[in-house]
Parts: sequence; structure tokens; C-alpha cells
Amino acid sequence: MFCLFLFGFLKTGGMIAAWCDPPIFMESIAPVLISLMCVVKFINFIYNSEKMKALLDTLNADWASLTDENELKILNRWALDSRKNTIFYAGAVYGSMAPFMLGPLVPLAVKMLPDGLLPMNMTMSQPLMFHVEYLIDADLYYLPLVIHSYFGTWTYITVVVAIDSMFMVYVQHACAIFDLIGYRLAHLVTSKDILVNIKPKIIDDKAYERVVQCIIRHSETLKYAQMIESANSLSFLLQLMINMITISFTSFQAATKLNRPDEAFRYASFTIAQTFHLFFESWPSQRLADESARICEYTTRSLWYLTSLRSRKVLQLLIMRSLQPCQLTAGGFYNLNLENFSSVIKMNKH
Repeated sequence: MFCLFLFGFLKTGGMIAAWCDPPIFMESIAPVLISLMCVVKFINFIYNSEKMKALLDTLNADWASLTDENELKILNRWALDSRKNTIFYAGAVYGSMAPFMLGPLVPLAVKMLPDGLLPMNMTMSQPLMFHVEYLIDADLYYLPLVIHSYFGTWTYITVVVAIDSMFMVYVQHACAIFDLIGYRLAHLVTSKDILVNIKPKIIDDKAYERVVQCIIRHSETLKYAQMIESANSLSFLLQLMINMITISFTSFQAATKLNRPDEAFRYASFTIAQTFHLFFESWPSQRLADESARICEYTTRSLWYLTSLRSRKVLQLLIMRSLQPCQLTAGGFYNLNLENFSSVIKMNKH
């Protein structure tokens, strides 16, 4: 927390100090906005720590409650998919900072070259990753400041990767439970004999018992998804606002600096990273909506016609509830899905 807020304070100070120098001031806006978004993520995670812990406790309880091998395979498949996606996301986010991290290393590498390889009168600037106001001589303490800027930047990246990875795990687990419910609906009855007693005693109605268990599990999963929503909704709204401002600003800066490829590339990498970040928040939510809507398909494709009348009536309730997909939103105003993500990209493109 010390590194997170200190580095953000110094970057903001650097932006304010460059108020009279428009090029440097404009260059400082995007890093400060991204830092602000990281701080919003961090504060939200701390503020909703009890909900985050409850989500993990529910996830753990779901794993512990299952004994069927096929059901465990379903959860394990989704867990492995979460692991693959989060590793890919971490690599993409850390990799997006490579253009900024290589800049300060060039002067240090040049100083290590043997004498005579470079012209005697050649001078090289010593840039930092971002414009930061350290209140000391940046040339005299260049190496310590570069190390500090690296450490501060990696702190911000790690916060983003950690919190977004946990969000992915939460959402993927909800998808796994919806998939699990679909598996149970597909195995409502063990026999395909069409000679069915449609009015058995409730104590002998095993299919009805399985249907009730599916409905209870479905209701619990909806509450779990609602907890994900309540723990992240306001944070998503603030992040979305900052994200759209940053994408618009950096894409404009990249377009206006095409005559300077090095700066244009820096701004373009910022734009790509923020676009990918918005996609990563929209894509899991889209998968959650798709999996929750598939409950209707699972129900209608099950052997419902081999169950009792009471089971069929209860299945109708499940179908009606699953017609409305489970949506995650940003403040209740913006649905996090790929359709809206495409609209945002088109809007920024124009």
C-alpha cells in the first residue's frame, strides 16, 4: 500500500509540476489516469473484503460438497480454464509495459560499452519511465530513481493482475456451477421407460427431489453472482469512466504523433493495454450470461417427459427464471458484455 500510494502521489505531482510545459503535461495524463484506476481497484477490494472472502468461502464449500466424479470433472475443467486465462492475462499485462521499461535501460547499457565505441561528443538523455516529481536531482540519482520507478510500476501491475484474476476465478466458478446444474438436469431420470407414474408419492419421487436440488443450487448460484455484482459494480463504473477517457486520450495522442514513431508507439501500447483490460472485464461477464441462459436449454433438452407432474410444474419455474440471463453491470448502468464492448470500441474509433 505504501508503494502504491507513494508512486501515485509522485506521478500526480509530476503532472502538476509540468502544468507550464504542455507536451510533458499531456504525456503525464495517461499514466496518472491508469494509476487512479489501479487505486480504485485496490480500494474497492479492501472495502469489500468481507464479500470477497465470502465468495472464496462459497467456492471452497462448493468443491467440498461434491462427491460425484463427473461433477468434479466439470468444476476441474472450468478451474483449469480459469488458470489458463489468468496466466495469459498476466503475461499480456506485464508484456504491455515492456516498451516503457526498456527506455530507461538504454542509457545504462550505453554506459557499460567500452570506450571508443561511441563518439566522444555524444550525449544521451536519461529518461525515466514516466514523468515523476522526485524533488531531487534526477541525473545525479538516476539509477536509484529508475529502480524505484520499476518497483512502483510492477506494484501497480501486480495489483491489476491479482484483482482481475480473482474476478475471473469468481465468475468462472459461477459458470461452472451453471454447467453442473445442466449436467444434473440431463440426468434427472435413470430409466428411459416411457411407462411413467405421473403421480407418485412424493417420498418415492426421486426425479422431483433432483429437480428441487437443481432449483436450490440455481438460486444459490444467482445469489453468488449477485454478490460478485455488488462487490464490483461501483468499481467497474469508475474504471469504465477512467478507461474510456484514457483510451480516447491515448488514441488521439498516438494519431497526432505519427511523425514521432517512438512516442506514437508508446501511446498506441497504452491504448491497446486499456482496450484489452476492458475486454477482459467484459468477456467473463459475457460467459456468465451465456451459461446462465443455457439453463433453459438444459431443461428443455432433459427427459422431463419421463418425470412426474409435480416435477414438470417446478421445471417450468426454472425455465421462466433462466430466460433472463445473469448480467454483471457497471453501476447498474452498463452491462458488461461483448456487445457493449464492441460499441465502446466503435465509439472511440469514430
